[in-house]
Amino acid sequence: MGARPPLVEPGLASLRAAVLVLLVLGLGGAGCRPPMPGSERTWRHEREDSVRGELPPALGQHFQGLRFYPWDARLRFRTLMEPVITPEPLRIAAANGEARPAHRVGRLRLHLPGGAAVLAVYQLDDLGEAYRDTLFLPFRDAGAGRETYGGGRYIDLERLPGGVVEVDFNRAYNPDCAYGISARCPITPAENNLTFPVRAGEMMPPGHG
Repeated sequence: MGARPPLVEPGLASLRAAVLVLLVLGLGGAGCRPPMPGSERTWRHEREDSVRGELPPALGQHFQGLRFYPWDARLRFRTLMEPVITPEPLRIAAANGEARPAHRVGRLRLHLPGGAAVLAVYQLDDLGEAYRDTLFLPFRDAGAGRETYGGGRYIDLERLPGGVVEVDFNRAYNPDCAYGISARCPITPAENNLTFPVRAGEMMPPGHG
């Protein structure tokens, strides 16, 4: 019997191989990142509407919207908070020159893409009865002053059963002061300064830096 003819012409085989390589590379790169969930899009829209609604008229007419890093599933965590058994009183400096009374109530140990982090969690004593148990997580990453707001950003922690909290850096947001809104914005304490960038959440407001 003679040699069997090739099933695919050599030129066509090379083309298909090249397409397969491109597909594999695409699946291994940005294409494999989960898409941003609809709830995140909704949060971003609501956040922008909230900032716009708080701006004084003189600033509102020049408001350029918010800037966000791409959504990253690796920066959303559910983890145990290590409680500070006897909450530790302290005062946190604010952007208007005040010192706001607070308590250190816990710590979080997280492994972020940029490195390991130990972050203190606080409660602000002057928020009023309705918000007395609100967990406050400010942090300042290595991009502060260039990519992110120099005074740091905030995350609202969600309490879950069993001492677990949800920490989502995709929802890290700037203080009102970053947009020129008059407020007593806490400045991130030094213990929550990170030595690496956290590229998630709100970026530096347009026109800053």
